[in-house]
Amino acid sequence: MVQLEEEYNSSSFFCSKFSQTVLFVYHMKKTLLLVFIISHITSCSNDDSKLIENNETETGSEEVFQKGSLNFLFSNALISDKFNNIERENPISIIEYDENNNRIKTNYSNLENLLIQTESGQSWFVIQGSEASTVIEVENVDLNNGWITLGETFLGTLNKNVGAKIEFFNPFINYSIIKDRPLFNPYPTNVTEGIFNYIQPGGIIEKSDGTYILLTPVVFGFHRKRSIYYATSDNLEDWTFHDEKILSTNMIPFAKTNGNVFSTDNPYKLENGNFLVLLGVQLPNNNYTSAYMIIDENLNIIQQPKEIMIPEWHGENQNSFPLALTKFENKFRILFHRRNSNFVDREIHEVITTDLFDALEFNNSIISSRLIHKGTNSTGYLRGKADDASYIKYNSELYILLGSEEMASNYLTSNNREYGLMNWNGNKWNHDSRSPLLINPVQLHNKYPIYDWAWDHLGAFASPIIKNETLYIYMAFGTDNPDYFLSGIKIPLN
Repeated sequence: MVQLEEEYNSSSFFCSKFSQTVLFVYHMKKTLLLVFIISHITSCSNDDSKLIENNETETGSEEVFQKGSLNFLFSNALISDKFNNIERENPISIIEYDENNNRIKTNYSNLENLLIQTESGQSWFVIQGSEASTVIEVENVDLNNGWITLGETFLGTLNKNVGAKIEFFNPFINYSIIKDRPLFNPYPTNVTEGIFNYIQPGGIIEKSDGTYILLTPVVFGFHRKRSIYYATSDNLEDWTFHDEKILSTNMIPFAKTNGNVFSTDNPYKLENGNFLVLLGVQLPNNNYTSAYMIIDENLNIIQQPKEIMIPEWHGENQNSFPLALTKFENKFRILFHRRNSNFVDREIHEVITTDLFDALEFNNSIISSRLIHKGTNSTGYLRGKADDASYIKYNSELYILLGSEEMASNYLTSNNREYGLMNWNGNKWNHDSRSPLLINPVQLHNKYPIYDWAWDHLGAFASPIIKNETLYIYMAFGTDNPDYFLSGIKIPLN
């Protein structure tokens, strides 16, 4: 797990300001000093679980989504807040603890959400602490009196004090992992180029004969080198990895020799049946540039990789790469990622054009270019390294699956890349306030050992495809050794 920079501590700022207030009151009215000192000690305690929150003025409700939307098919799988998991203005907290019966009451009123069942019967859990450092199974939920009976503790020790913050967690209400294992069996560890660190998804192609190709960038060492290989399937669930290289930086004149090249999102099918593949290419100065190539369905390269000639997104000083491409309402949309050594400053932009190749080759026909995400402007799981996004079209509506790795915090999503949903309303992109919706099982392998390979954060680049009333998304689950295992998840659409 990569340790990110420490999140700004707003509580210490408050304590500092409060100290100044105490001194001011001392000069103005000495008789109030003792009262303020007691209040100061309570407010600035390191154990904030002893505070009792005043919820009388809180107003709001959980977001409701229209039937037929992609949002409607997801449930709230990581309940961190009463109303909005991204803003976290009203976090879930304990308001009563019954030691004799090992049960709690919380300030969360929609307890019926904790009765949503998974296909395989996995439990709900109470989570506490950074990266799910405490995990307790939920044994029973009593909707009549609000008691939540706790079961076995699988990790850590629950802080049961009134005011202690918790999260409710069950990732499997939104997806199942294909075959409950990594995508390949046996799983490869080397190719002709040598032993590799991990395999990631890089876009899926549906061939004219009804079979499928998954582009699979292969990473050597700690991102020292990356080349593009592929896997094939007849049914989207049984996959075969092929030790056949499609592209490496040694084949790209403007790339770093023995550097990194990777494909992102699903290749875009052109009118002549060929596919445009978005590429991130490492340059000799180690920055990345945005590029693309064209291949046919047999993986022959029809057009060699070339840089995207939009000034903001190519060249040795831009340090960026494309994330996704789609056509919606007769306009082409391209997502770009701008890298930054400070993870929280990373950005995602959207460029809209009426003529794809006129934009890619000549920087023409572009009708808009806008910033749609920046970590420093965000809260919740979005306050961090957002570096993966894919378009999904469903029922004539457009969505973005957005992956972000939160800066260090006291929540499960701390240092963990998870995925949420955005929808286009015709004027702007709106976040699903329940996000993230796709979360890796983290420490649940202590209850379900079958997932002991999937405990670390999710990896990119997510590759979605809708077939047979099912949304398949190919992504990588982290383990740290290797960094990731390529896998796939299924989300029923009916």
